Amino acid sequence: MAFYEQEWETMPLEKLAAVQLEKFKQQAQRVYQNPFLKKRFDEAGIHPGDIKTLGDIKGVPFVTKKDLRDGYPLGLISGNWDEVVRVHMTSGTTGVPVAMVYTKNDLRTWSRLMARNFTAGGLQKGDIVQQAHGYGLFTGGFGFHYALEEIGAKVIPTGAGGTERQLRLMREWGTTVFTCTPTYAVYVSEVAREKGIDPGKDLKLRLGFHGGEPCSDEMRARINERLGYTAHGGGMRRVYGLTEMGGPMAMDCESVTGIHIWADHYLVEVLDPETLQDVPPGTPGELVLSNLSFEAMPILRYRTGDRVIVDFSPCPCGRTHPRIVKFLGRVDDMLLVSGTNVFPSQIEHVLLKHAELSENWLLVVGERKGLHTLEVQVEPVPGAEPGEEFVNRLEKELHSYLEITCKVVLVPCGSLQRFEGKAVRVLDKRKKDRN
Repeated sequence: MAFYEQEWETMPLEKLAAVQLEKFKQQAQRVYQNPFLKKRFDEAGIHPGDIKTLGDIKGVPFVTKKDLRDGYPLGLISGNWDEVVRVHMTSGTTGVPVAMVYTKNDLRTWSRLMARNFTAGGLQKGDIVQQAHGYGLFTGGFGFHYALEEIGAKVIPTGAGGTERQLRLMREWGTTVFTCTPTYAVYVSEVAREKGIDPGKDLKLRLGFHGGEPCSDEMRARINERLGYTAHGGGMRRVYGLTEMGGPMAMDCESVTGIHIWADHYLVEVLDPETLQDVPPGTPGELVLSNLSFEAMPILRYRTGDRVIVDFSPCPCGRTHPRIVKFLGRVDDMLLVSGTNVFPSQIEHVLLKHAELSENWLLVVGERKGLHTLEVQVEPVPGAEPGEEFVNRLEKELHSYLEITCKVVLVPCGSLQRFEGKAVRVLDKRKKDRN
């Protein structure tokens, strides 16, 4: 088992807690210089000097995505704007973008953390990496690129898209590691099959680092098999990150027992989203993160909206940092359908248990005579011909799992849209005033 910064990665929990407290106190002093955040602290009746223990952080006010959007572009910067050397942001397709700015030290920290991740996931100096996360305002491409170079891997910066070219380059250069969204990984495997390429025999891929969107265990198993990772002794590593915390920040290690979050740089809380109190260990809650290291735009107690289960015990790999062991969906991905909460991840969990069905599906939410309706459009895998009996059984299974009626419609192979980035899985046709 290789390490990038072994002393830090295997640090005893009590020492990690001491590091977290000292860093949190420093960041509290930094954010208190920001007028908006200072007002929040004052309204909450807390001063940075009041923070003496980790328990005291519970008095620090939360930050939300709305705060970041309301403060766009520079409203939440706590550092010196003259020291900022890079800006990233979300697409803003659903509203005002969320921005993150970085000093040179921030970028160095980010690269080192990602180098830890890649090393923990099994990447080696001699690997040839095809980096197909998008470059640009999105944090993924650059977040991966500089860490890969930090380790000394050979990087082919293809960016997203150009699928036939991606496959050609894999064959010509003997690519061993592929990075992109899980959805695009599936699409690449689909095009490979159409072109008569058997990744297990014709390619040398052994590792995939895939992030930017949720990925179920069932989806990962399919990617591992279809891109040949397991045939070459490796596997897919899930990646987690968000612009508000600087970008991609956490990954699976080789043990694949959860996604490590580096506790010397991020403070992890798991809270009940209603009461905002800590949940018992091993139970679901909303992930709340504090960035303990970035200088330009530190964010403390950020409500991510991600529903997770976190394991705070040491990993079999020897690393002592907390691990996200299960994603249960995003709060803002939740659909309220006739009074029932439905998450797209629940749909995928059921669909991908069936070998007859492909990874290409769409959930259509509508209404008929004032009632909400759910319809799943899904493609079978090439060569499969599920019949009426299969559809009936699948509808019953979805009803049992979702506790709501869901119609299943099998659509022709290739008829649903493919994506080079994040997949769009939901089409909500309801009138806005009825959502």
